[in-house]
Amino acid sequence: MQINNDWKKMAASITAVIGLLSSVLTFFTSSFDNFSISLGIGILLITSITVFVLVKWMPKGNLPDGMEDIVDEMDNIKIKARFKIIFPCDDRYYKAANRLAKEKFGKNSVSTKKVNDWKKRNEFLLTCLVDNNRMVGYFDILPLKNDFALKLIKGEVGEKDITAENILGAHEFKNAQYIYFAGIAVQHTQSGQGCIHGTYLLASAIQYVKLFYEDSKLKKILTIPTSECGLKITKHLKFTLEREGSVRKDGFDLYSKEFKVNEITDLIHSKQRIFNRFDMSAYALAKQKF
Repeated sequence: MQINNDWKKMAASITAVIGLLSSVLTFFTSSFDNFSISLGIGILLITSITVFVLVKWMPKGNLPDGMEDIVDEMDNIKIKARFKIIFPCDDRYYKAANRLAKEKFGKNSVSTKKVNDWKKRNEFLLTCLVDNNRMVGYFDILPLKNDFALKLIKGEVGEKDITAENILGAHEFKNAQYIYFAGIAVQHTQSGQGCIHGTYLLASAIQYVKLFYEDSKLKKILTIPTSECGLKITKHLKFTLEREGSVRKDGFDLYSKEFKVNEITDLIHSKQRIFNRFDMSAYALAKQKF
């Protein structure tokens, strides 16, 4: 049976501290009875396990002062091998992303057939994040043809109306003036790990847009949040309301953000610590095909 390295480290640390405590208690044996010794060791064990659990599973953004440094020390060596971007995605990842979309967005999600048609038109739309080779989240961004994008902005059409014919092909990225941030989803949204996965996906989306659209004619990024979580992300990324749902066919508010290469570059530099924590090399490899 193989034991996880984290548990090995915890066991070794606890054993060492207990050994030290035992030595001290033995030295002062006249001042402690057996109950006091047992109580002290019990408290020590509980404290050690609690600290380990906090470091291992608590969301990074909620860590108390000083704890984040501990997490970095524990994770930096192996974390990049653990978290990886898959791009472009094969059928297996498309199916996994479709299942997650159905789970998170329900009736608001696009049909599987339509998503498969998108993939045939342009395979460079979907990005998946894996944690130890397990798909834990995705996002997709679509380069739209101008005529459809303008109809989307006016509210004449919605996300479910996007067909493969409305999307630019892989080698037409440079002609895109409007791209549509179709969705982002992670498993276990409310958990600490879910928060971490979501952070990595947002960072990936920023890198993706810069890498594939910095030399394009891109003017605006469009999105239609259909959930409370999606709206929070939209506002966090400083999208502004473009068209209210009350005057749109689908009934959803449409948000937009002007594309500025310098702004995205500055954002990447300011968040470099996050970008260094997972493997996005698949983007660079894919870009070589253009």
